Amino acid sequence: MGTIPVGLQLYTVREQLAEDPIGTIKAVAEIGYAGVEGGAPAGLSNAEYLTLLGDVGMELVGSGCQPTDLHDGLDALVDNCQELGINTLMTGIGREVRAEGADWKAVVAMLAEGCANADDAGLRILYHNHAFEFEAKVDGMYGLDYLFENIPESSIGVELDVYWVEAGGEDPVAYINKYAHRLPYLHLKDRTKGPDHETCPFAEVGHGTLDWDGIFGAAESAGIEWYIVEQDRWQRPPIECARMSFEFLKSKGIA
Repeated sequence: MGTIPVGLQLYTVREQLAEDPIGTIKAVAEIGYAGVEGGAPAGLSNAEYLTLLGDVGMELVGSGCQPTDLHDGLDALVDNCQELGINTLMTGIGREVRAEGADWKAVVAMLAEGCANADDAGLRILYHNHAFEFEAKVDGMYGLDYLFENIPESSIGVELDVYWVEAGGEDPVAYINKYAHRLPYLHLKDRTKGPDHETCPFAEVGHGTLDWDGIFGAAESAGIEWYIVEQDRWQRPPIECARMSFEFLKSKGIA
């Protein structure tokens, strides 16, 4: 193990990032993360952000976008990615399928068109799941599977979030294996149980209930490019959560 680099999704430390972007990025680097996922924080230009990441020895793995951006703001997305030196963006359709009167098939068709345009423009779009994709059935399959069945691999890849697969009632290892051929980034996130789950269902990686040995074994076989740690909510300072997750990965020979 140890061949897959580990990044941090900056949503994990969003509150600290808003207060002190430079100090927070430096703290993430000091933990040992090889990269981060997320655009330039408020207060820093793209150029300043890249300089900072270079100074602390971290790589920018990618950023995010809304599906509507792929239709209505593609030129701006391309320009921003060029400034940041990236071509990978994650997206999701939670807002769109939860809108009143929304139809899964129409939303997926809209996303397919946007992803095809992005591919033509040289961008790699990855779909980041949550649990709602396992709560809906479309043509007899989960919404997540319908999406990947109806958008070609050439237009969209998978950025699987193992926590949300398990929260949706499915097996993360099975889904890593299922989409191994189109899965460059894997989001690592753990799930608490018992009383903690009621107040904060998210745990530091390795401090919850997920089958990490199974996940890592499947990920190694899948040829993952990056592990990306993310924690949506916390019961301790977020930077400490990021440290605990990284230390667990080190203990497993990952980081």
